[in-house]
Formats: sequence, C-alpha cells, structure tokens
Amino acid sequence: MTTTHVTAFGDGLKAHTLAEQVSDQIAKTIIDNKLVAGDKLPSERELCDGFGVSRTVVREALRGLAARGIVTVRSGVGASVASADASLVTDAFRSFLRGSEELEYSHVHEVRLMLELQIAKIACENATDDDIKQLEAIHARMAGDPTTEDAAAADVEFHGMIAKATHNPLYAIILDSLRDVLFQVRQSALHVPGRGHRGFEYHSAILDAIRRRDADAAVAHMRDHLEDVSRALGVKGF
Repeated sequence: MTTTHVTAFGDGLKAHTLAEQVSDQIAKTIIDNKLVAGDKLPSERELCDGFGVSRTVVREALRGLAARGIVTVRSGVGASVASADASLVTDAFRSFLRGSEELEYSHVHEVRLMLELQIAKIACENATDDDIKQLEAIHARMAGDPTTEDAAAADVEFHGMIAKATHNPLYAIILDSLRDVLFQVRQSALHVPGRGHRGFEYHSAILDAIRRRDADAAVAHMRDHLEDVSRALGVKGF
C-alpha cells in the first residue's frame, strides 16, 4: 500500500473549483498515477491545501467518489482507492437507461448490432462444452409457450450466456448493463403476433451455429434475429 504525495493532487486547479471538479481531478490523478486498490490518498487537510479549497468541498468531493465506487472513506483512517466492482458499472448504466427520456429502441438496436454480432462470433471460437450445455438448458426453457414472462427472462439470459461464452468478461458486463431494457423489449415484442415463436426459431439457429462452431452462420442468424426484433417494435417504440 502506498500513499500518493499531495502535490500530484491540485495541479492546475483554481481556488474556486466546485466539489464536482475536485472529484474529477482526484479521479484523473488516480488514473494518471496508476494507483491501485488500497493506495491511500492524502489527508483531507493535504487535499484542502493542494486544491486550495475548503474542507467542506473536499469532503463533498470524496463522498461523490465513494458513491461512484472509486474511493473508500473510513472514519479515522482516511480515503483510499477502492477495489473494482463490475456491478457498479452495470448498476450505474442501468440507472442512466431508466432515467433517460430520449432513449429509443433505435439507439439500443445500433449498440446491439455492434456488440452482439461480435459476441456471437467469439462465442463460436471460445465456448466450452459446459457453456453450450448451459445455452441448451436456457433455450429449453423458452420451448412451449414463448410468450410468457418466464420465456422473456430466459431470452435475456440466453443472450447473456452467449456473452459469457466469449470468456471476455467485458462483453458480459456491458450486455448485463442492458438487461432491464432488453427484458422490457422482449415483453413488448412478445405482444406482436408470431413474434415469440419466430424468436425461438432464431435462438435455435444461433445455438446450432455455436454448437457447430460456425461463426459466419452465428453472426448471420444473430443479425436476422436483431433485425426482426427491430421490425416488431417499429424501431422506435418499446
């Protein structure tokens, strides 16, 4: 565990800087100095002197960083760099999506095309036998009546499992951050006549391609599937 010298914090910062700007500067300094979990930050007094701001501003800045999961603040101990937690990323992104008034499915669709086609390709290359068995089990839950909420939940889980099968944790984290929106999309699309059964067939084709390690087929079937969802929702609404 190391302690970063206070002169690294506050460079170029004016005395009237707001707490948000102090927070951003501290976060930038943590990155620039390649600090790791457990590294201690300067004391509140040292941060006040370095930034030329009041203790109230520093404390507010640290509270903001703690809420973002960047630092940990302990009474009598001080602030240190927090351990990384993937759930903080997904939770923050989910909150943004829930609170966005301008979000349309066309935006989600663009991201899904960019992300899930690549995921399908890499899953064909990296999926283990156990990954495929889990995909098969999830897919089986969508059989029968694909218009239920359970089927919609399994649909979201199916796509999440493909992301996990890439064995690149970033894909799983990013896709998981869309989970709430994607579940809502599934529920909306299931009301379109025939959509649920078509979705099941698309998933069958994607699963078969991954099972055969046929990346071109997996990408093609995933593209067809996502375009079908987009048409069912009229692109914008969900």
